[in-house]
Amino acid sequence: MARSIFKRPRRWLAIGLLVVAAILTASAAYQAWCVRSLHTRYPPPGRLVDIGGRRLHLVCIGEGAPTVIFEASGFGNSLSSLQARNEIATKTQVCSYDRLGTGWSDPGPETITIGTLADDLAKLIERAPLRPPFVLVASSIGGVTAELFARRHSEHVAGLVFLDPATSKGLERALPMATRVNVSALCAAKMAARLGLLRLVDPFRLRASPVNADRAMTLMYRPEPMATGCGLAHGLRASLDEFRVAPAMRFDVPMTVLTAETLENLLPMGFEAPANAVRDRKELHQIMASQSSHGTWRVVPGSDHLIASSQPHAVATAVLDMIATLR
Repeated sequence: MARSIFKRPRRWLAIGLLVVAAILTASAAYQAWCVRSLHTRYPPPGRLVDIGGRRLHLVCIGEGAPTVIFEASGFGNSLSSLQARNEIATKTQVCSYDRLGTGWSDPGPETITIGTLADDLAKLIERAPLRPPFVLVASSIGGVTAELFARRHSEHVAGLVFLDPATSKGLERALPMATRVNVSALCAAKMAARLGLLRLVDPFRLRASPVNADRAMTLMYRPEPMATGCGLAHGLRASLDEFRVAPAMRFDVPMTVLTAETLENLLPMGFEAPANAVRDRKELHQIMASQSSHGTWRVVPGSDHLIASSQPHAVATAVLDMIATLR
């Protein structure tokens, strides 16, 4: 009798493990099918441009000059900021693209630096080809790519609009957080994506997406975007070295820096931003705006971290005002 009682917990534990294993197997199989069928179910809406051994996906709408190029947030892609892009496209050409490993673009190396991303943008512009100079509109982590590109290729930049951006000075402050444990935890997302766990948990709340939630989840919850984040974490120190040797920002380039009112959508579900993030962010954004003789800074009322999604008209107005001044 006693022996039978002791066997029951072990039996239920074994059954539970089998159920979990079955769920993970089914989830991984479905995730693998989604990734394999991506181009069949959801063909790229733009074109794939060979930048030399890798292809980047580019979408352009509208006509006119200067061309506006959107640099997406860390977990954004060429389809992000749709309302803002459509509004701007009534006045000029607007292009957006997928960074390496995101959207429909090919994956990149294991270690990635901001210089890698800035070089990719330069090659994309050359191979597309797109006619400079450009107005760059950069959101979140895309801010550091636009910043380094503008410092390396000032002749290609007519103006800069930053949307709650990461900055090179912010990266310096973030360096102590790039411990081996934190980087390993970030890189574990690759395996979670491969097993289909990210799709199950949906940390970016993509099931509530108003436009084609399945496509959004299929694009985001693949190993490749997570590998890009992992590669950038490994390349953080090298990225800071690239900024240290890059030319200073050209002082006469018009610049608008918009800061979000709240930190909502800064991090995936279940993560909280540090308490001092709001204060530090405003300080860093004001410093960025001060690097231009035509720099302006302001907080966008009613906006969260993804300003182009939460307040698209405010972004379109800032870009169109800059274009009107340039013309």
